[in-house]
Formats: sequence, C-alpha cells, structure tokens
Amino acid sequence: MLCADHGPCVSGAHNTIVTARAGKDLVSSLVSGLLTIGPRFGGAIDDAARYFKDAYDRGLTPYEFVESMKKKGIRVPGIGHRIKRGDNRDKRVELLQRFARSNFPSVKYMEYAVEVETYTLSKANNLVLNVDGAIGSLFLDLLAGSGMFTKQEIDEIVESAT
Repeated sequence: MLCADHGPCVSGAHNTIVTARAGKDLVSSLVSGLLTIGPRFGGAIDDAARYFKDAYDRGLTPYEFVESMKKKGIRVPGIGHRIKRGDNRDKRVELLQRFARSNFPSVKYMEYAVEVETYTLSKANNLVLNVDGAIGSLFLDLLAGSGMFTKQEIDEIVESAT
C-alpha cells in the first residue's frame, strides 16, 4: 500500500473509525471518511497538477511561481506537510519519484515540482513536496509522456478535475 496516510488521526481515518464505532455499516463508514477529502486533506492533487502545469507551461521560475501564489494569498497545493520535513522526507514521494524516473519517458513536471520544493524549503523546513504534489505532477508527466493526448486534451483533462 503506497498511499496510506499517517495513522488514525487524519480526518479521513478518524471519521471512518468514529462512524464505524457508532454502529454504522462499512459503506457508510467508508463514505464518511471519503467525504473529508478536500484541499487540506488528500484533495490537493487536482490543484497541484493545475498550478504546476500552468506555471511550467508559462515558463515561470519556481521563485516567480511561489511568489505569485503568495501575492494571491494561495498556498501552493502539493507543497507542505504537518509531519514531514526537509530532513525527514515522505517515503511515498521518494518511491513515486524513483519509479517515474525509471519508467516514464519524461518527468518534466515532476522535476519542476522538485525545483519548487527546493525553493520552498529555503523558506521553511516543512514546505516539502507532499504526496499530493508528487501524484499531481506525475499525472501530468504520465499524460504528456504517453503520446496519446494533445496539449489541448491534457489541458481539458486538468481543467475538468475542478
């Protein structure tokens, strides 16, 4: 299991456990956890893909990208973690990156996300590329590297996720 989160204290797991202990059936318990997925828990994949793609495609440096997000008052989706730090990286991210470097024809979006992480780590030690950011950037690389989609189709796929 590659993308299990950090135990029973995250909102999805917590709600699932509480609902099950309240005597609800398995499906209701599962759904109560899934409904907590959002921009602060497990739901940053779409936004990370959208923002990384837009910044990369417009040729923004990581500095320009992060500072433009800061000016807008928007946290960079896919960057930051409550537990993981620059000196204690998320193993899931490392595994995904290693797999992609070995198996994807191109990892340009992932590399861009890593460059963004390098910049954000200069600001704070917890502003690491998280698993949502890794999945979002690698989803872009998978689409772009497959040869099955035009740039316009990829743009439509990314925009339809909102």
